[in-house]
Amino acid sequence: MDDLLADFVAETREMLEASGGEIVAWEADPSDRARLDTIFRFVHTVKGNCGFFDFPRLERLSHAAEDALAEVRAGRRQPDNALVSAVLAIIDRIGEMTDAIEAGGEFPEGGDDALIAALEEGESEGEAPASQAPAAETSGDAPKDRPTSQPTQAIQRSIRLPVELLDEVMKGVSDLVLARNDLARRLRETGNQPTLDGPFERLSAILAGVRDSTTRMRMQRLEHLFGSFPRLVRDLSNDLGKQVMVDFEGGDVELDREMVEMVRDPLTHIVRNAIDHGIEKPVDRQMAGKREIGLLRFAARQSGNQISLVISDDGNGIDTERLAAKAVEAGVRTPQEIAAMDERAKLDLIFEPGLSTADQVSAVSGRGVGMDVVRANILKIGGSIEVASTPKDGTSFYLKLPLTLSMMSALTVETRGQIFALPRSFADEIAFARTHMEELARAGESQMFTYRGRRIPCIALEDVLFGASSAPLDWGRKKLLVIRLATGDVFALGVDQVLDHEDVVVKPIAPAIVATGLYAGTTLLDDGRPMMLLDMPSIAAKFGLVEQPRSRSDRGETVGGATSGGSSQATIHAMLYRGLDGRRRAVRLGLVRRIETIQRSAIDIEGDRAQVVIDDRLITLVGHEGSELPEGDCRLLRLSDGVSELALIVAEVLDAIDLPENLRAPDAESEYEGIALVEGHPIPLIDGHTLFARHDRPDTDAVTDTISPTCRLPEDSEWARKILEPLVIAAGYTVLRGEEDESDLSIVIDGHAEPSGERKTPLLHLRSHRDPRDASDTSIYRYDREALVAALARLRRENAA
Repeated sequence: MDDLLADFVAETREMLEASGGEIVAWEADPSDRARLDTIFRFVHTVKGNCGFFDFPRLERLSHAAEDALAEVRAGRRQPDNALVSAVLAIIDRIGEMTDAIEAGGEFPEGGDDALIAALEEGESEGEAPASQAPAAETSGDAPKDRPTSQPTQAIQRSIRLPVELLDEVMKGVSDLVLARNDLARRLRETGNQPTLDGPFERLSAILAGVRDSTTRMRMQRLEHLFGSFPRLVRDLSNDLGKQVMVDFEGGDVELDREMVEMVRDPLTHIVRNAIDHGIEKPVDRQMAGKREIGLLRFAARQSGNQISLVISDDGNGIDTERLAAKAVEAGVRTPQEIAAMDERAKLDLIFEPGLSTADQVSAVSGRGVGMDVVRANILKIGGSIEVASTPKDGTSFYLKLPLTLSMMSALTVETRGQIFALPRSFADEIAFARTHMEELARAGESQMFTYRGRRIPCIALEDVLFGASSAPLDWGRKKLLVIRLATGDVFALGVDQVLDHEDVVVKPIAPAIVATGLYAGTTLLDDGRPMMLLDMPSIAAKFGLVEQPRSRSDRGETVGGATSGGSSQATIHAMLYRGLDGRRRAVRLGLVRRIETIQRSAIDIEGDRAQVVIDDRLITLVGHEGSELPEGDCRLLRLSDGVSELALIVAEVLDAIDLPENLRAPDAESEYEGIALVEGHPIPLIDGHTLFARHDRPDTDAVTDTISPTCRLPEDSEWARKILEPLVIAAGYTVLRGEEDESDLSIVIDGHAEPSGERKTPLLHLRSHRDPRDASDTSIYRYDREALVAALARLRRENAA
């Protein structure tokens, strides 16, 4: 095939691909004269090219379509469904003939006259007008928003190049970028070089242009992929008697050309499934309270070296119970396996081979072949696919697709002597921790940072990559990167050094490395050393930095109207939570040692006694009074006064906030310090002193630096060993067994077994009878627990003094 014929084939394909979407959009809005003119120019150009190359059949078909469209342009004919279908059929025939020309073969004769006859106005009798026929409409970034001049701009002269050659060019450009970065570093190290600065800046500008042009060689806007779907949706919805509107968002996002072709078939299958299985017929939608026209929506956006693509519909959703029943019927799963599945696992059954929810096998679906292939193809290119569905509301598929090569601006940072990169678009601000030490605070074992009046979580990169160290971090030596994600979530990342910002070439990494949730790709330093690109959104999700609702301060609000970014008013750092009773309360942040998540089975409640097992220890449980415990996992605030601990059970941990010190006074004998206004709502602040006084039970495990007093019991008394000894130990004493050591206290029962020794040891006399022998008897009845515990406590205090 000579060059001119190759150009003809390439240009014809581009025009025909665009014309399909334009015609479907024109059918939805026949009054759009600009779009009609665009379609007419398409057909006219094809006709002229066919005449030049002496393709009479192509010329005759395109000429007939041109005449019909000319009648519409002149106002002598109204566009209807039959006309649109006839024009689309001719475009399909032109495409088939173009394929035959490229292959060097002959297209079978016949069928042209019927296609041309369908264009005649009389052939449309009996057809419904376009306004009443099921049709696919477009909105958003679909071709509706394109200027009329765009199709003519797309018709450009082109040449064919092997993909391998483009890869080599990209590799060379990436090496040039690294060499430029190396040269820039050397110039900075040698100081100011006026004679070199100008040429270097000019070189950088030229290289930036070459880099952008080279990158675009392999990249293609997703609108070229989206452009084929309006026609598919229109034809399929017509066949099934449905009405579907297509909405596109993110058509300007670019993806590698080869990747576009690899995801075309999976996306086509998802579209066909959405129309066949998901979106209901107009009458069913009306009965369900929906509008007659269904919506199929595509949304794409780029994040690092990945493309996030969401395909959603507002149809009937996926019936997971019916899907599970089909899985059992098809032998894909057993009833026992289904019973153990949650909703997420049941939804994932749609990716099982041989499984379909269709009741009948049709040309569209029902054979159980498709979604398993879709997932396999997506995984093969290093992507991922997930599904979410809400009954009666619709289904969404979430795809993540990698870029084969992508250049981006990055920040290079250092931690523990290793260098990493992160997208510069995520970095909102850089701060030195030593100048903001007063804005760093601990929330149990979590670090918080006050950023422009906002309380945001803070995490060290070394903890992320290497695990938490047993030694406390020296935050004063850290640099803080304030990271702002595309979702609006904000957190601070502590690093040892922020080195530089530079343009890097990001390359994909193995799926096993991506699965760690830490890295999004790899690149090279200017000296050729490899460097990993951090995946900031995944890191934030993995370490719980975006799990809780964004704080009130992130939305620019203030606490009770009293605190703000520039306020100097004294505040109380507190943790805001929602109790089991649904009320919001706050507790001082300094009391919160840790936030725990435990199983319901770890809680033991009997009467007024409530305890929970944490780290193989029993801790008193509070906050459960008068409320039902959650059935699943339970959230706890582990409070400590430095000696003992309490576990405060909550329904939800909301935020770390600042409360004004001038709280409204509570009622007398209240369990609250005071009440503050947060977002216009009263929030009581728990009184830590009252809470711990009410449940005063010193944690002997926590008091490791205190020497317990010793006590000697009568050795010949079984009652002392079985009954008295546990009580003495609970009072904080150590019971001695041998005769050698001297004790701080000796207990005597009924005046017997008094210890001997030169040292004067305090004695505690017990008696077996309830009543004393006479007025001089000061002994304590052995089952008078209150008096016995009080005496042990008094003697312990005297011993400590």
